[in-house]
Amino acid sequence: MAYLSKKYKESWDRGQQLESSFFEVLKRFDPKCRKSTREEQFRHIDFVSQSLGSFDVKARKRINRSDKSEQDELIWIEFKNVAGNNGCLYGQADYIAFEQSDHFVVVERKHLVGLAESKCNLKQIVDNSSKALYHGYSRKDRKDLISIIKMSDIKQLPIQIYKK
Repeated sequence: MAYLSKKYKESWDRGQQLESSFFEVLKRFDPKCRKSTREEQFRHIDFVSQSLGSFDVKARKRINRSDKSEQDELIWIEFKNVAGNNGCLYGQADYIAFEQSDHFVVVERKHLVGLAESKCNLKQIVDNSSKALYHGYSRKDRKDLISIIKMSDIKQLPIQIYKK
């Protein structure tokens, strides 16, 4: 990973650590689960369980780059990725697992799509991440379209809690 800047390497390392943590949790439910193939990763799938389905795992995030640490209350939702293609919301995973401080909140992706599309006004694009709650936001020099929703909204959907 020598080609990555320090900031991106730290983010990549954290993502790898998170995925390892979720894999250990998932193996408690299905010892035969597996990590995704490279092809599956392009379809926003991190893990596959023959008995449970496929999962995309999302780390806790800061809202602003200047925030000191990650938080559990607000969740970034990716409608389009940095290349302008379908984001994880429209990927092929059956479930999205959102990291929280001591557990994962697991929700069916199709339920999350309905929630995000009904809550977020993507026609109103804001210019600052601090204004992205229920509004579209695109980062400078990127083709992404993201928004923020509340974890309390997600918890109104049928969810499962996977303890770390």
